[in-house]
Amino acid sequence: MDGKPLLGVRVLVTRAEEQGEELASKLEVLGAVAVKLPLIRIEPNKDERLLDEAIKRVLAQDYDWVVFTSVHGVSTFFDRLKKFGADLKALNLVKFAVIGPATGRALEQFGFKPTLMPEEFTNESLANSLEGILKSCKCERPLKFLIWRAKGAREILTKRLRHLGAIVDEFHAYETTPNYLSEPKLREIFSEPIQIVTFTSPSTVRAFFEILGKARARQILESAAVAAIGPVTKQACEEFGIEPQIVAKVHTIDGLVSAIVSWVESKGKWQPN
Repeated sequence: MDGKPLLGVRVLVTRAEEQGEELASKLEVLGAVAVKLPLIRIEPNKDERLLDEAIKRVLAQDYDWVVFTSVHGVSTFFDRLKKFGADLKALNLVKFAVIGPATGRALEQFGFKPTLMPEEFTNESLANSLEGILKSCKCERPLKFLIWRAKGAREILTKRLRHLGAIVDEFHAYETTPNYLSEPKLREIFSEPIQIVTFTSPSTVRAFFEILGKARARQILESAAVAAIGPVTKQACEEFGIEPQIVAKVHTIDGLVSAIVSWVESKGKWQPN
């Protein structure tokens, strides 16, 4: 198993299809068999008028901060800017806050470095970091924030900023919905036992139980370890009565993979069922 600490371990990857490849490839390099079950789809907001209005206000320098809580948020934001044929120099005075390194790297691909990224990659930590800025700001007017995020995402960030007197506009650029697969496809995916089930967001947890049904979902998890990317996803698991054996200390894909490896290695001679 030298260099292949996950050799032969069947790991279920539940991210959306366009996002799951990164996790799957990192697992496969370590010897795992990555079984892809894209439980969610990412759907764009159909109200383009509303999103266009947000972009116009950004270009008019109406916001002090633009906040991204996901890689997909970054890509949809700049895709919409391109449709306007906008000169990105108009954003030079805008400060960008991101939830974590993957989101930061996505932003850098468009030529901008994040002004702020929290030490822990959660909404709570991002809110704490922005709260520190608001409390130390000797501003003559309230700071204005645009939060570009998914519909249905947690609202802790908006509530905290508004409580401190900031002006906050939320724009829902996309939403995650369950990705229902055919019964033959599900039987194919679960034709062999799964040793580890990964969850990278609360939406993947909810979709797992909704798509598979509670009885089948619990049956699968009875013989598998559960790996959660962070405390919010862990909490979502617990709401369904599931206690993850693996919780990443660093809430990134690399952190999740590292946590899985550590857990498998801690089992000594543990082998797939």
